[in-house]
Amino acid sequence: MLWCLALISWPAFSAPMPGTGLPQKPGTFLSEKGFRLDAGGTAWTPSQPPKDIPSLVTVYKSPVRQNGQQPALSVRVDQLRKPSTLKNYVRKWMQDYTRFGFDVLTAKTIKINTQSAFLLDIVSRETKKQLRQVVFLKNKTAVTLTCRDHRETFGKTVQDCNQIVKSFEW
Repeated sequence: MLWCLALISWPAFSAPMPGTGLPQKPGTFLSEKGFRLDAGGTAWTPSQPPKDIPSLVTVYKSPVRQNGQQPALSVRVDQLRKPSTLKNYVRKWMQDYTRFGFDVLTAKTIKINTQSAFLLDIVSRETKKQLRQVVFLKNKTAVTLTCRDHRETFGKTVQDCNQIVKSFEW
């Protein structure tokens, strides 16, 4: 009799969609790598990344176009061949920014919830675009969140990006 009751109530304990666990709210991105992001108190929405960049797993876009461009936050996942520290991973490619015409404004370690991260603020000398990158590293998986917009409107854009970045959980 007890096993019959268990079989009848089984659907009540099953996930609404395979692999999701709980229903997700709009603006939430759940990664196959175990991390999640949420658009939180912003009007930004997740969208499909360009198919020609397989390491991009999602892109959050602002609903407001500024200077003819749409501010965006991209989420990139890279698999490392061997373990590394967060600082060493970032240091390897950070020096390339000056070669590509970027000035590094900020480079420091930070904490997002309980996760260590590395924050980079950079600006392009040619295009006057500003970027904020927040890099997370767990085992041999690196996740890079990149927020981009024109330098003159970046102060507003980065507030929404920071709200999304603060929701990062791994």
